[in-house]
Amino acid sequence: MSVWFGTTLNVVSSCSELAREVLRDKDQQLVRSRSATRFSREGSTDLIGADYGPHYVKVRKLCNLELFSSKRLDALRPIREDEVTAMVESVFKQCSHLGK
Repeated sequence: MSVWFGTTLNVVSSCSELAREVLRDKDQQLVRSRSATRFSREGSTDLIGADYGPHYVKVRKLCNLELFSSKRLDALRPIREDEVTAMVESVFKQCSHLGK
């Protein structure tokens, strides 16, 4: 599935098998793609902005083990739900003010 965020097309994986393929098998291709390179920040230490290399591999492994495991995702679900609710309420309020 793809979603537009402003003028940027983003790919969203809607099933675990596809996510696994994208994150495991196609990882280097995605990191080196033109759009990923456009957003990378030289010297960045986070997962999103880091160039592919030893640091990226370590951060990625840490995220997979500590943040993206099924157990951890289940534990953090209430927080994600609260954040989504807050975001929807915020968008609703902003849209309500536009009509006045």
